[in-house]
Amino acid sequence: MRSRMFVISIVAVLLLAVQGTVANPGGNGDGDRDFNCAGSCHGDPSFNQQSSAEISINSSSESFAGTAYQFEVTISNSELSSNRLLGAFLLSSTNGNGDHPEDNGWNIIQDPNGGTSNYVESVVPSSGSINLVWILETPQESMSTELFVEIHHGASPNEMNRAFFGLSEPHQIEVIPVPENLPGFAADWSAPSYRTTGDTSPIILLTQNTTSVEVLWMLEGESQSHETLVELVEENKWLAHLPATMGDTVIIYQVKTSNQEFEIAQPWLTMGTKEPDFDGTLWGARMQGLASTLIILAIIVNLQAILQPQRYRGKMDHTSIVDPSTVTSPSNTQIHSNEYPDRLVKYDEYPDLLWDPVEEEWVKEPNLDDD
Repeated sequence: MRSRMFVISIVAVLLLAVQGTVANPGGNGDGDRDFNCAGSCHGDPSFNQQSSAEISINSSSESFAGTAYQFEVTISNSELSSNRLLGAFLLSSTNGNGDHPEDNGWNIIQDPNGGTSNYVESVVPSSGSINLVWILETPQESMSTELFVEIHHGASPNEMNRAFFGLSEPHQIEVIPVPENLPGFAADWSAPSYRTTGDTSPIILLTQNTTSVEVLWMLEGESQSHETLVELVEENKWLAHLPATMGDTVIIYQVKTSNQEFEIAQPWLTMGTKEPDFDGTLWGARMQGLASTLIILAIIVNLQAILQPQRYRGKMDHTSIVDPSTVTSPSNTQIHSNEYPDRLVKYDEYPDLLWDPVEEEWVKEPNLDDD
């Protein structure tokens, strides 16, 4: 009976320690997720609530097979939590499983945050509207397909701890056969997400059916684009010399691919800036660790010396244990001279000895008998 009560008590404590079923106010970060995350990411589905946000998709309804496609969506007028964070899914179905765009032939070249994820989190500006752009490679075969956008967010105030979600209308896209010799990006090329601060190395572009490449760029927030130098390395491999960026600067660039028959302006791509990664050797790390250890030891030794109580010693006067018989002086042979005794100092404590301040030594009292 006691063991049963003990088990029940432990279970009760664990249940009380578990947090309530609420959303994740700090978000989960960008990643690849299916639509069923609507329940797993935001707690029990019964705690979800329909969002009032307006989701508008502004993209073409037609695209060539195997080419770059720009999927643009505008989200506005939604309830938001105090951190104004909003999560958005790009989906190719709403089955709850296998609805990632890649499951239906789409390849994500770049997401709105510069990565390659179908789920991204963004902070909505004070205007209440946010524009998100995914750059995709369309399926390689001709087909009729569709894409969705599903959003998650919180609200403030939110007394019921509800998680708000919304789903767009399906956006129909007709993938048509690609004309022969159409220039574009290679199927295995992905746009770089970041570049190190101050890095001047060019980015690599891989294309197909392309004889000429032009690259335009501008910094985020600018309206005027600039053309940059593009160098051909080998067939369908190019180097674009974009300027170096500093801090958290974001650079936006567009690649135009062309040949004798077609000229295609690819969607605008973004590339952020990050701090350089730590670069060091194993022995360098070991020496740094050794130096840190020595510094710590030196600090400990100094602290020990500072915190150790002071030891007060008596006067270091050992004259009381001096054996007069051991006192020798070259001046003892001249003890009866007139000059020598005049400089001797007599101490009452030592009646049989005199102190010679010149020689700095004790000598026998000349007036005492040798006995």
